[in-house]
Amino acid sequence: MLRRSFLGIVGLAVLWTVTLTAQVKELPKTPVRPLNAKVIDINTASEADIAAVGIDRAVAKKIVDGRPYRNKRDLVTRQLLSQDQYDKVKNSIVANQPPKK
Repeated sequence: MLRRSFLGIVGLAVLWTVTLTAQVKELPKTPVRPLNAKVIDINTASEADIAAVGIDRAVAKKIVDGRPYRNKRDLVTRQLLSQDQYDKVKNSIVANQPPKK
């Protein structure tokens, strides 16, 4: 009798552990910008500054030529960067708007 109770408790504990483990989902991995990394404004930065965050020089020139941008996502919608390229640099860029007159 004691052995059955013990096995029942152990079985429930194992079942409970498996259930909880299955419910825990892995958190998405978000790229974190290092503290010393510089954020550049794609509406005002030079080609060299844009290339410094990891964008190809030819694409950096196209970004400068295509200004202004409403938001940084415009780089993907205007097909200047692929989604993968954008995901790599999105934490290093902004698209600030000039102040209204």
